[in-house]
Amino acid sequence: MPKFNYRAKKTSGEVIEGVLEADNRKLVINRLQSMRYFPLSVVEAGGSGLQREISLKVFERIRTRDLANFTRQVSDLLRSGLPLSRCLNVLVEQTKNEKLREVIRSLRSSVSGGSTLAEALGQHPKVFSELYVNMVHAGEVSGSLDAVMERLADFTESELETRNKIISAMAYPAIMITVGIAVVIVLLTFVIPRFTLMFEEMDQQLPAITLLLVGISNFLKFYWWVLLGGAFLLGFLYRRYNATPEGRLQVDTFKLKIPVVSDFLRKREIAKFARTMGTLLANGVPILKTLEIVEAVMSNKVLAQQIVNVRENIREGEKVSDRLGEGGVFPPMVVNMVAIGEETGSLEQTLERIARAYEGDTERAMRSLTTMIEPLLILLMGGVVGFIVIAMILPIFMLSTSLG
Repeated sequence: MPKFNYRAKKTSGEVIEGVLEADNRKLVINRLQSMRYFPLSVVEAGGSGLQREISLKVFERIRTRDLANFTRQVSDLLRSGLPLSRCLNVLVEQTKNEKLREVIRSLRSSVSGGSTLAEALGQHPKVFSELYVNMVHAGEVSGSLDAVMERLADFTESELETRNKIISAMAYPAIMITVGIAVVIVLLTFVIPRFTLMFEEMDQQLPAITLLLVGISNFLKFYWWVLLGGAFLLGFLYRRYNATPEGRLQVDTFKLKIPVVSDFLRKREIAKFARTMGTLLANGVPILKTLEIVEAVMSNKVLAQQIVNVRENIREGEKVSDRLGEGGVFPPMVVNMVAIGEETGSLEQTLERIARAYEGDTERAMRSLTTMIEPLLILLMGGVVGFIVIAMILPIFMLSTSLG
């Protein structure tokens, strides 16, 4: 357990110094205050960061799978009757990820110091999202933290499964693109220069297609840094433009106009909207806070802007469905189902059904997208390789014809 050097002032005005062992600095401050001392400084013993031993564990990261496992384990332990502090003690002992273990130690210290779990989670915004923290807060207020943690685990695992499916579906096209680019680079920079040298020695007049290929090969051989620098510059400018609100909105608007791709993106976003909103409402999060979190969760700013409009109109007494369909961003079927859910008082269940339906549609759209991408890549690679082969064979054919 880390040690902390402290300086504190007694009620009499006397300044004292000492060392306390605790999981984190906040717990030391809480202990000093409970002893009726006023903390002046609390510093971890062991010198500066440069003097401390550097561990390879710092390169670990907390993955979504780690977070899902942590959430599921908390739910199971709470359902077994263990108090929260005891649950965190158990997880500190059995968690293998060092970074997550440090986070759990911090949670345990904060909870032991009198903080709620939601307050403790809020101290780690890079690990626990606003959605996560607000659902835990709702669970603590309603006294159903175990059920909320189970729903959170289901939600996190569902998101992880969808992400893994997308990665798996795009893995094959990505490998094809990488291999194709590598083959073309090898041909242009190593193979073609040798053929060019052979043609020059024969003093053979080269056809236009071969001259074009030789020009491309020479450019790549001597000016590859221009292409590399240009690619980095374009990437940098794109990131800068995409980081601005106006740029992000225009980029996301363009994405929703790309054939086939737009269908996949829209269904993915609607599934995320329904799943997130339904989960939050089912756990007692107020509607305005729910929409604020949903807006932050949405990846596409066009749909996120529509959520902002809905939230503003709810403040004026309108319903979610009143403005949800404006602009044609959300399909009429979704708007009508939300309206029915509001009228019947079963909005949470309706959103759950929408989420399930669109998650299935997202998977089918993803399969359709990859089914189209694969043959297009094969045609593209075949065309490039065919161009290179023809450009190399044509002079040989012309030479053999002239000799014959």
